[in-house]
Amino acid sequence: MLPRVRSVQIRTKNPSAIPLRRSISVPGRSIVRLGSQTPTNRAFPKSYGVYPIKEVNTVESILNSRDKLRMKDCFAKYSTEIPQAQWWELKDIPDNAYPNLPYPLVAKRVVGFKGHGMFLVNNEQELRDNISIIRSGRFLEHFCNFAREYRLHCTQNECFMAWRKLRKEGSKERWFFNSSNCNWVSPKHELFDTPSNWSSMVSSSINAMRAVGLDIGAVDVRVQSNSKADPAYIICEVNSAPALGDKGVQIYKNIIHKLLINK
Repeated sequence: MLPRVRSVQIRTKNPSAIPLRRSISVPGRSIVRLGSQTPTNRAFPKSYGVYPIKEVNTVESILNSRDKLRMKDCFAKYSTEIPQAQWWELKDIPDNAYPNLPYPLVAKRVVGFKGHGMFLVNNEQELRDNISIIRSGRFLEHFCNFAREYRLHCTQNECFMAWRKLRKEGSKERWFFNSSNCNWVSPKHELFDTPSNWSSMVSSSINAMRAVGLDIGAVDVRVQSNSKADPAYIICEVNSAPALGDKGVQIYKNIIHKLLINK
């Protein structure tokens, strides 16, 4: 007997993904996590261990992408072809080594989102002034002042959607890119300015997805200007619950359906 077609359970931490709920149906029981850490046995208390249950984004993959230090370790262990900025935890830096760090640095929350709580550290004095704040759940990362940042939505096999984060005119804080100071433009926009090393960026982004184990998500990539012969780039982070507009919801619906059918 063929398994009955059922609605897929969409567990999400991002309100913009809520329209995906009850929008995807496939044979059997399935759960998709977009930022959620809901265990499979809690999502299907009566079916767990009795029927096969398909998963898109395991709990472990969510944890790997949620914790930025854990994520960076996954990148480093998986492949040298996932370029990332050098980073430090304060516990690993002797006091007398502060003057030798490559300022400026970015202080980032180990577990954070949308850049909340992130700040720039320009010199040793600023580092010492903020030691207690940094010790409370933050780490340090070398600041790569590259001109452009892109978000690549990927599976472990393809990049299926991409946006450039284009700073809004008059933005005062210009050292980072997020929804507070950027507009997002698609590849069809004249200012998308596709990097000359786009294929390498896509390959590294897919490797980043594989490294943390996510089936679907978004990868933020910062890259130098196209004026460089071979622009350098870094993988900033992987996001398991990216914001989705109407277009994104429809595309995610189709991609998730395909992922589940092929599992």
